Amino acid sequence: MSLFGPAIQRVQTETEAFWYLNLTSEQQSAYDRLLGHLKEAGALHKGHDDCYTLLRFLKARQWDVQRAATMYQNMVKWRTDQRTDHLYETFTFPEREQVLRHYPHFYHKIDKYGRPVYIELLGQTDPAKILEATTLDRLMHYHICDWENLMRRVLPACSVLAGRPIITKSVILDFKGMSMKTFGTAAQKILKTVAAIDQDYYCESLGQMFIINTPTVFRLIWAVVNPLLEERTRRKIVILGSDYLPTVSQLIPVESLPTCLGGLSEVPVSRRGMDGREGGKGRDWVFL
Repeated sequence: MSLFGPAIQRVQTETEAFWYLNLTSEQQSAYDRLLGHLKEAGALHKGHDDCYTLLRFLKARQWDVQRAATMYQNMVKWRTDQRTDHLYETFTFPEREQVLRHYPHFYHKIDKYGRPVYIELLGQTDPAKILEATTLDRLMHYHICDWENLMRRVLPACSVLAGRPIITKSVILDFKGMSMKTFGTAAQKILKTVAAIDQDYYCESLGQMFIINTPTVFRLIWAVVNPLLEERTRRKIVILGSDYLPTVSQLIPVESLPTCLGGLSEVPVSRRGMDGREGGKGRDWVFL
């Protein structure tokens, strides 16, 4: 039984998952106006001027063209300031193995709609030790490169396999073993920074999120996390206890779930992170 509802909960329908392929006439009109506005302003950013990127920003701002344009231009400024293209090509993370010991995370398989599945074993995470192994700035650079890898390589690969555009991912956050001690100052510092990056600059890239194995202290944790999330993000989250498989398997077949989460699929150690080569440079993206 979930702390926040029945064990078996509703998951996204195919129409909801592929909203960007099923636009209403009003939404198409909003897209046309946003594209025209950005073209006229000379604000389109190379590599981020495709229709699906613009649609993500429109959806993030409830199809309000002016607000979407502002959000998009803020993203472009952030990318310029962060030099994200250069960062992606040159960033190395030699402390990767040490970080992974205290922050297990990986992509594994796809859901039934062809979206990549990203998993974090948060109950096994020690934020204080993460920040002993690296700095917050370097951890955020690693996080940004992970997003860039998703956008540039993983989603295009999934799109080829699916035979239609895939622009979002499914996420599982496993809270088994989580305590308030784990969710201390270091964790909250990391979370606030990550939430801002994800929602402001990689908006509407989340398809569905499952939070599983919620402990008794989860209500206290959620009270801290909830205000950091926009309503559009909260609507995509399904919160479950230990009896999560009946819900999760509606979207991610047990054959694709890792054994550590009650599924039937083994996870190669080499996939437990973004990077694939010695020294933390390169992208281990072939995970399907």
